[in-house]
Amino acid sequence: MFNLEKVLAMLPSQFSHYDISLTFEIIASLNAQADASIEANVNQYRKEGPEVEEHEISAEDNAYHIVEYYMGLDSGSVDLDDMFTSYYPSVIRRSVFLTLYGMLEHDYEKLCNGFARVHKAPVKLTDLKGSGFERCDLYAKKIIGMPTSSHYAMVKKVTMLRNACAHNDARFVTNDGQPISALEELMHIHNEVLVRDGQQVNFKAGSLQRMTRELKKYFNDVETALRAHQTPNPFTAFQN
Repeated sequence: MFNLEKVLAMLPSQFSHYDISLTFEIIASLNAQADASIEANVNQYRKEGPEVEEHEISAEDNAYHIVEYYMGLDSGSVDLDDMFTSYYPSVIRRSVFLTLYGMLEHDYEKLCNGFARVHKAPVKLTDLKGSGFERCDLYAKKIIGMPTSSHYAMVKKVTMLRNACAHNDARFVTNDGQPISALEELMHIHNEVLVRDGQQVNFKAGSLQRMTRELKKYFNDVETALRAHQTPNPFTAFQN
């Protein structure tokens, strides 16, 4: 008799790990929605434009002070064009970037914990020093058996960008004004989508997809390492 529970128990162990592929699909949708929303907002600004008010300085001299207003801001305080077509879009993308990075970091931890549970590994993720991607990468190499990924150097740069966005307003310099080499290298490599704006990294259209792609390259290596732990096909007995 067909015993579903028995078959599920015999499933190759990689099926018991947390599947990150769905997370990447969700992130792709999130990135697309963010860009669509940003484009709509920019188009609305360009179509409607700011409201203009004239303030009389001297009627005799025909002198007036002109101030533009849009969404609670005025041209006397900020450059409205830069604010609504460049700065705000970058801030939104930075927020989405922090979200997608956090999702993948969380799922990587669940993957390592799932591996430890399924394979009854003597070492748990929490037994290792560090945190986040760094600790998970160490676990993948020491316990799962993943060879050193050629993409991890880029992951570290992306992590530096994450930290800058979370703790230093996306600045590519330290608090004492020293350049952060990893972020300068990242901006050089992805100069079409990560642009210098004063001392900040400006996230242009395509930046979310580019950072996601860099992280996906690394997770492909993780997946390859997990596949090395496959067990024989449990459905063989039912295929005759």
